Amino acid sequence: MTGFVFTWQSIGGIVLMLLVVISLHEGGHFVVAKWAGIQVDEFSIGFGPRLASRQRGETRYSLRLLPFGGYVRMAGMTGLEPEADSGGARAFIRASSGKRAAVVAAGGITNLILAAVIFAFVAAVGGPSPQVQAGGGLATAGAPATGYQIAGVAGRPTTSLTKIRDLIQLSRGYPVRVEMKPWGSGTPKTYVVTPELHWVGLGAKPAIPVEAEIVALNGAPVPHATPSSLAAALSGTGPVTVTYLDGAKRVSVSVARSQLQTEWQVGYLASPGNPLLASLGGPPAPWYQALGVGIWTVPTQIGSTFVNLWTLITPHHNPNLQLTGPVGIAQETSIATQISMSVYLTLLGLISLNLGLFNLLPIPFLDGGRLFFVVLEWVRRRRVSPRLEATVHTVGLALLLMLFIYVTFGDISRLAR
Repeated sequence: MTGFVFTWQSIGGIVLMLLVVISLHEGGHFVVAKWAGIQVDEFSIGFGPRLASRQRGETRYSLRLLPFGGYVRMAGMTGLEPEADSGGARAFIRASSGKRAAVVAAGGITNLILAAVIFAFVAAVGGPSPQVQAGGGLATAGAPATGYQIAGVAGRPTTSLTKIRDLIQLSRGYPVRVEMKPWGSGTPKTYVVTPELHWVGLGAKPAIPVEAEIVALNGAPVPHATPSSLAAALSGTGPVTVTYLDGAKRVSVSVARSQLQTEWQVGYLASPGNPLLASLGGPPAPWYQALGVGIWTVPTQIGSTFVNLWTLITPHHNPNLQLTGPVGIAQETSIATQISMSVYLTLLGLISLNLGLFNLLPIPFLDGGRLFFVVLEWVRRRRVSPRLEATVHTVGLALLLMLFIYVTFGDISRLAR
């Protein structure tokens, strides 16, 4: 991928992504609030000073300066408003718990639905066929440069990128049989491929180019071993001298043993048109199959998100796994606009999915935190004190602002490297 480049195309892509994700999220709240008969005073995209606004009926529609979110302001939402602004019988607080729960959850659910629709569309359109990397193991074995995909490794049929990677690691660098099948239909071909060791870490000091081929460790040719035991296969406990290829040039750097991050590869670019989700990079699928892919991808990605969050908070988490904030999202969006429309749409779907999921978590101030109090009221058969709830949400907002500053600082630090 190319770097973080601000062009009119990338700026337009970032603005469009924000408008779509935020507008539909707030639109979900708005539509369900109107359906529930709740008075909506303002529908706003963005925060801060108004750039434009229009009053239509009881609702003011606003576009504000800071495009980092939005809101739907309903009458009587906190229960602390003055009587003149409480909305009377149409106040949010006077609606049934079921209607309030539906209004609060509608934004996040809309984002999840948008993600499913986008994933289904990308699957229906399809992507370019996988590519074989020039000079890599598959190319050396005689595999064609394009038009084929891996259909099995070591006699085990699979097209899953994760399973392919795992099976290649099990080869421990020894020659392995790789079955390739045509991208559309046709007769499969089998090649005997010798995997190469590549660098996959991001945090090594001094830096090593990601995907660089490793040819020697501590001056000796790469040993046959699983990546996790490569360091153990070497003598001593100090830094490891990693020798990699920079074009035709051999470069050696000293790397702390704890930073040794490598992987066996066969020179297979599984989904060059859509590297974000390999499952969406296949041939164009029939509409019914694409719909199934779109729907199934949402819970699959939600599961992956929770796994990654758990991995992130464990003591020995993967250093390549990091939280990303608005700056990081802008960077990824800029990159996506330079690759293809399918990659851009997939990123839009992923951001919509994660926004919806994050908002539905029971975190104070977010939709999930407000939904928690609605459910708690339904269970207790009486409402929590409005002042107590407001205090909890205020504390939640403060913590979220601290998290926002933390991840933004991390994004800027990574860009500055």
